Amino acid sequence: MSIIFGIRGAEGNNVEERRLLQMAKATTRYALDGIFVGTKGRIGMGFQPYLTHERSHLESQPFIDACGNMVTFDGRLDNHRELRQLLNIEDENAADSIIILTAFRRWEEECFAHLTGDWSLVLWSEQNSSLYLARDHAGTRSLYFEQKGTCIIWSTYLETFFAEEKRRSLDEVFAVRYISGLPGYDFTPYRGITAVPPAHFIRFRENSVLRRPHWQWLQSKTISYPSDGEYEAHFRSLFRQAVQRRTGPGAPILAELSGGMDSTSIVCMSDHLRKEADDGKPIRILDTVSYYDDSEPDWNERKYFEITEQHRGRPGVHLSATLADRSFQPPSPEPSRYLLPGADLYTSKREMELRRLLDSEGYRVILSGTGGDEVLGGVPSPDADLGDCLVSGKFGELLTRAFVWCLNDRTPLIHRLFHTARYITGLYTQPEEDLSAIPAWIKRPRRTELNPFEATGPMSGRRLGSSPSSLSNAQAWWSILYAMPSAAHNVGIRYETRYPYLDKDLVNFLFRIPRNQIVRPGQRRSLMRRAMRDIVPSAILGRPRKGFIRRATSALFQAERARLLSLFERSRLEDYGLIDRGLLQKVLHESDGAAGVPPILRAGWFELWLQSSAGRIAL
Repeated sequence: MSIIFGIRGAEGNNVEERRLLQMAKATTRYALDGIFVGTKGRIGMGFQPYLTHERSHLESQPFIDACGNMVTFDGRLDNHRELRQLLNIEDENAADSIIILTAFRRWEEECFAHLTGDWSLVLWSEQNSSLYLARDHAGTRSLYFEQKGTCIIWSTYLETFFAEEKRRSLDEVFAVRYISGLPGYDFTPYRGITAVPPAHFIRFRENSVLRRPHWQWLQSKTISYPSDGEYEAHFRSLFRQAVQRRTGPGAPILAELSGGMDSTSIVCMSDHLRKEADDGKPIRILDTVSYYDDSEPDWNERKYFEITEQHRGRPGVHLSATLADRSFQPPSPEPSRYLLPGADLYTSKREMELRRLLDSEGYRVILSGTGGDEVLGGVPSPDADLGDCLVSGKFGELLTRAFVWCLNDRTPLIHRLFHTARYITGLYTQPEEDLSAIPAWIKRPRRTELNPFEATGPMSGRRLGSSPSSLSNAQAWWSILYAMPSAAHNVGIRYETRYPYLDKDLVNFLFRIPRNQIVRPGQRRSLMRRAMRDIVPSAILGRPRKGFIRRATSALFQAERARLLSLFERSRLEDYGLIDRGLLQKVLHESDGAAGVPPILRAGWFELWLQSSAGRIAL
């Protein structure tokens, strides 16, 4: 992930290169491939490349075209061939930044909808005096900004915002949402610094700001085939393409292998692609890293990732990942360098362990199975499928399918129908999120400030007219995006995360096919199991659903209770008026560790972060 940053100065104030170079110092430790800056009047852009794929070597940024338009681009255009053809660009080595500005001249703001891949970008339109900040449909690349009057600063990394202003105010909405386990949406811990939403662009003109989606997560078009085999073939083709796009020539790649269906399918599909392309040359298959927890009988994946390693004939690296080993001791070294909460001594050690692994082979990319469970029906519920039948008036089909589900899980038919009706009523009428997760020891006045941004919620746009399965897909989609591991930057460690299951073409397909292709009675993950049966080991396709971490949370709470009580004795959360310390301490004393513990643990890590950030965050 390259770093893009810059500034739009106030009208009449030209940006100097030395100011950009000063801003670049904040992220120098991540800029392994140089620092490049460019200015054009009041616009200044910086680019610190991190070369991870073959075409990234073609870039020379910031790029300014003959019309005076300017762009910095972080990412990978997967449909560059198609775009070159549409735009009549004959040079097959044209950089992605050149393609983007050509697309902007052709389609203007509609150009962002034409871009397929993992990307974020900043574009200046000379003709319209407009600045655009945009992220891909899945938000795989971060992009933050701050607006003060007509001055705008942006960056891939939060460090940039501390280059000129060393102290920041805490965004209390972010704090409450973090502690309560609610999605952070576009907030950051720092007031005034927000993220560009996934699947959106933001346009800044002198006296206006426009925020608009360029990809629609509420899909209206449907795909229908006469046979299961055609759905399976289409899925397999698109999944193959998604993996191929993310494992092409470039920097060495390390794949996460958890033992579940999602990560295993990525690794096995990559092996399959390499065998297909065998031309007699030595082929290096993906290296893998697996995490295990021997203390959790319902979660330990060692048995399953070892099955895949034996199937591939290639052992991977195994790292312990035990939640019970976490603590409320500050991370080491330099805890104040963490700009996001959540780190402790254990996570910093894990980070350094991963850094040594990445450095050992020069890995710059990690493949993640994030999103597979959500888009491919990890929860075997019939409600969305039955809801489609009910809303469309297909009552015969509704009764037939409901009866089959009832036979499978031994549920009375009337109960199943009632549950479906209640489910779809909630989809169309209930607010986007339940704020009951906010614990009682968070002070009530703060609860009224927690409404999410209307423009980026999963149901924003149109509920009426959308099918239950479309609304269900939208909910699942946004639950993925605001839990992305790439949203939390580590300190002193640099890599790019890629997500095959979030591929735009793949998601468009999965969100348009009938729900009963995804999940069937007694056939969780039906489409994936059917389509991947010749590629993934049968022991993985036939395994039960992953368990949940049960013991570690309670064990951590019991072991760290005394340290938590000490941590809150001089609470900065209380100084901000965010918590009732007396009530929190009472809960800490009385809790048996079984209920209400996760918010307490998150509050502890947030408190730890605040105390170590005292010189950076002002009261």
